[in-house]
Formats: sequence, C-alpha cells, structure tokens
Amino acid sequence: MNYSKEAVKDFIYYLQAERELSPNTVDAYKRDILFFLDEVDKEVGDINRDDLLKYISKLQSAEYSSATISRKVSSLRIFFGFHIGEGLIDETPVSNIQSPKLDKKLPVILSPEEIDRLIKIIGDSSPLAVRDRAMFELMYGSGLRISELLNIYKEDIFFKDDYIRVRGKGSKERIIPLGSKAKNALMDYLEEARPILDKKKSSFLFLTKNGNGLTRMGVWKRFKMYLVLSGVMKNVTPHTLRHSFATHLLEGGATLRTVQILLGHSDISTTQIYTHIDRSYLRDIVTTYHPRG
Repeated sequence: MNYSKEAVKDFIYYLQAERELSPNTVDAYKRDILFFLDEVDKEVGDINRDDLLKYISKLQSAEYSSATISRKVSSLRIFFGFHIGEGLIDETPVSNIQSPKLDKKLPVILSPEEIDRLIKIIGDSSPLAVRDRAMFELMYGSGLRISELLNIYKEDIFFKDDYIRVRGKGSKERIIPLGSKAKNALMDYLEEARPILDKKKSSFLFLTKNGNGLTRMGVWKRFKMYLVLSGVMKNVTPHTLRHSFATHLLEGGATLRTVQILLGHSDISTTQIYTHIDRSYLRDIVTTYHPRG
C-alpha cells in the first residue's frame, strides 16, 4: 500500500463531523475508497485520469453492476473533491469521467391483497407475532426503511396526534402520519407484547425475545418466513413494503411531492421511479378492461 492512511482518515472525519452522515453511509464510502486505493496502489496526489479509467474497466470486466460502479465513482468524486477543497491536490482525476448509465429497473411491489395475506398470516398467538404484526403494519403504513424502523424509540410514537417521528438518512428527522391499522397494531404490541419482551428496560420500540433491539437480519428472516406462509410467490424483501406504500399512494391520487416528503427523499427525482410503476399499473388497467385495450 503506497497511499497515505491519513488521507482516508481525514476524509472519514469530514464525512462524520462536517456532513454528519450516518455510520452506515460513512462505512460505505470508506469501503469504496479503500477498495479503490488498494487497486491503484498510489498516493492520492499521484492518481490520474488513466488510473480511474483502468479501475472502471476492471470493475466492468469483473461484471460489477452499473449501479455498483456508478456508486463507487460517486464516492471517488466526493473523496477527490474533499482533497481539492483542502488544498491537498490541484485537480480531480474524476473530472469528465461519466458514470455507467443505470438501467431503470422498476422495484417489485406487493398488491394490497398480497399485503393483506401477509399481515393476516402473522396472527397474534405470541408476543413475537404481535410484535411482527405491528412492525410490518408500520413499515407498510408509513413507508419506513428498515434502518428507520430499528431506530424508533418508545417516545417517538404519538398516538394522540396519530404520527410518528423517524430518523432517516444522515440522521434527518421527519414526522409521518400514523395510519389506523398501524396504530391499532402498535397499541396491541405496547400493551400486550412489549412488556413481556422488555427484559432489559430498552428504549427501542421493537425488541427481540431477549429484550435487545432488533437487527436488520432479524426483520428480514421474519418477513421471509411470513412471505412463505402466506403463499405470495414473489422475490421481495422488507423494503418492498416501502415501495408498495409509495406506489399505492400514487395510485390512490397522492401527488409526487407528497410522496417525496413522506419517504424523506431530498431529491424528487428519486421519487419519480414510482411514477413509472403508476403508469404501468394504468396501462394494465386499460389493457384488461377497455374494449380496444
């Protein structure tokens, strides 16, 4: 390794202290930068445009997806931009390098009927089932990311006003309305199940059977189990509930701006993917029901 570890250390501190990014986001940047520097094996100031082009070509040859390559290039733009801002280098080798064109893949969603099947199969026969029903009702009813779900505390629920407080990317807080079904499921959980699970007096809303805060893998495993039991034959993840939330709102007449705010997207272009789903849905309706469809 010929590169300076200080170059990476200073960049990580910048992401944490000045940009106030979440630990997961900082770790992702760190992995991308270290992977690149290990590949080129040069000091930051010695890296040139040809090094970048060779790196991208190597990633393509290794059959990395366009999305992954684009993310890695984006990380490098920020990394070299930081060093220019600090006066450590004069120009960025990433200038005029185009990221691979991303394929616009529409996220798979669950229909309202499929979500009903998924929720109903959970039942309420045990504290964990009551927890899971509340968890998935909340994810679908409020469009939460898993990371947001796992970082909800008891005091973030406001039943009187029917809303919850969540912490999104970059620790940004937002207030989201609490739907009636999610509210009822949460009240059942807090009254019946959580007192049994709360063996360690935790502040987290959702707990394991041992009283610890839930993990991402724990949520994923429970979701997959119920998916199989419900008979829904789609390759989906808990994040699909967020996609479904957004799509069903648009299909019901919500504006794109409203959905953007609810999802916590800083850029409306991120939300626009769901308009494509909505158009597909409308096209299917016309094809199915119109005599000239």
